[in-house]
Amino acid sequence: MRRRIERDVLSIIACDLSQFQIELSVLEKIKAYDEYTYLHSLNVAKLSVMLGERLELSKSMLVDLGWAALLHDIGKLKVPLEVLNKLKKFTPEELSIMQSHPVESLTSFSELEDIDLGKLRRLSAAFEHHQRFDLKGYPNVDKKLGLHPYSRIVAVADSFDAMTTDRIYQRRLRPDMALRIMSKGYGCVFDPTVLQAFITAMGVYPAKTVVRLSNDKLAVVLHYSEKAALDRPTVQELDPPFAVVDLSERNEDIRILHSESAEDHEEKLKSLKR
Repeated sequence: MRRRIERDVLSIIACDLSQFQIELSVLEKIKAYDEYTYLHSLNVAKLSVMLGERLELSKSMLVDLGWAALLHDIGKLKVPLEVLNKLKKFTPEELSIMQSHPVESLTSFSELEDIDLGKLRRLSAAFEHHQRFDLKGYPNVDKKLGLHPYSRIVAVADSFDAMTTDRIYQRRLRPDMALRIMSKGYGCVFDPTVLQAFITAMGVYPAKTVVRLSNDKLAVVLHYSEKAALDRPTVQELDPPFAVVDLSERNEDIRILHSESAEDHEEKLKSLKR
C-alpha cells in the first residue's frame, strides 16, 4: 500500500519523499480507515496544486500546498465511521463530532511527532478549511485571524470535489452547477481572488462535463485552449466519428446550450473510451 501512496503523491507533487515519511504514514492511516477520504484528499491536492500554479506560487510553496491539501482531512481519523458515512441527517451530537475534525487534525499529527513551523504550514488547511473567508465557519476561535493562503486555496478545491463526487448519501452535481453554487460564496465563503482564479482555470464547463451543443449533438468537454473564452472549450462529440471541436474557433456557428448529467449518457461515454 505504501508504494501505491508514494506513486499517488508523486503524481501530484514533485518532492523528495524521504523528507515526508510522517506525512506518508498519515496518508497510509487515512487510506486504511476510509477509502473515500483518501481519494478525496488526492483530488483536493490535484485541484489545489493546479490552482497554486495558476496563482504563480513558487515550487517550494506548491510542495507545502500539496501536502496541506493531502492532509486537510487528517482529523477525520478521529470521527467514527458510522458518523463519517451516515446516510441520514446528523443529530446535534453527531454534527458536533463531525465539526470537531479540524481541531482533531492537530491532535492526530502531534501524536506522531512534534510540530514545527514547516509542519504547521502543511497543517494550516486541516484546521482552517471550514472557517470560511469571513471567518463565520468552524471551528470558532476567540481571536479572529486571517486564513493562511493554503487554507483559502484548499477550501475552494475541497468544496468543488465534495460537490462533484458521488457519496453514499448524495448524488454528485454537474461541475458547472457546482461552480455556480460556489460563485454565490464569492467574498464570504471563499476568498474572491482564489475563487475567480479557480473558475477561470476550470472554465464555465470544466473538463469531463457532458454538454448539449446548439447543433443538438452531445459532447464531453476536453480542455480550454489558451485564449478560449470561459464558455468555449474544446469538446469531443459522443457519437461517431467522435469529432473533436474547438469551440473557440467556431465563433457563432456552434455553442454550448447547457450541461447534462453524465449518468444519463454512460453508454456513450463508455463508447468514447473504447
